[in-house]
Amino acid sequence: MKKFLYFRVGTAAASEVDEATGSNVYPVENFMGAFSGTYTLNSGGSGDDVITDDDNAITVFLKPIRKTQTDEGQVNDADPDIVVLACAQYGQKALIRKLLSKVNGGPHDDNFITLYDGYTNIAAGEPTSDIGATGITVLQQELAAD
Repeated sequence: MKKFLYFRVGTAAASEVDEATGSNVYPVENFMGAFSGTYTLNSGGSGDDVITDDDNAITVFLKPIRKTQTDEGQVNDADPDIVVLACAQYGQKALIRKLLSKVNGGPHDDNFITLYDGYTNIAAGEPTSDIGATGITVLQQELAAD
């Protein structure tokens, strides 16, 4: 049975309107990897991306669930979607371990892995995070073409 990764940045129903803050579900096969620290896009206007040495975050890379149309009319894979998950200080290893444990979990899992849910009115019994994340920032996500 397929497994899915879920995250939501928004804290209220009014923010449940787009991919950047609303509910997002990715097939677990779209997980490309993660590393300790925070990835920063085009830091300082230099055009170079930067990886900071944060001791309380991991950066997760996902294959986009959307494809973009180029000028040439070809449909290409876009750059990866990038999500930063906050965790306890020096908790990156535990966070990655819990994520991989959920991904590789047994047949009796519910196949729905909550990376982080920022909604403030979560239903009783629903976790904020199945893996111990304490916050989330979406750095890059392929949004719908107009």
